[in-house]
Amino acid sequence: MIRKAWASSMDRARLARFSAACVLLLVLSLLLHQRTQDAKWPYVQGTIRDTRIVADHALETKRGGQLIYRAEYRVAYSVGSQEREVWADSGIRRESEADVRVDLPRRAPSCMVQYNPKKPEESIADCR
Repeated sequence: MIRKAWASSMDRARLARFSAACVLLLVLSLLLHQRTQDAKWPYVQGTIRDTRIVADHALETKRGGQLIYRAEYRVAYSVGSQEREVWADSGIRRESEADVRVDLPRRAPSCMVQYNPKKPEESIADCR
């Protein structure tokens, strides 16, 4: 009887290790697939054409609601002979539109745009 219980617990331990190994392999393969997908999207230089300030999110405080604002850049980029545009987050967030405007850099930062070669209008810009 003790031998059966011991064997049963060994089987459970093996099953648990096998299951953990399978989950780990699945997670690693998904991460690798994501990296290869990102690597297939080429980069091009982008140019900031405009800036806008938009509401980012709201905070609930003891004194009431508080809006947080962020700046976004309109970035133009070319794929082949077609020029396209994408809005990019500047990373600037403040409690008022005026504070965001003050924190905008005097010189436009450089931007890199990564786009989907199958659908060039699908893109991500990084201007930080």
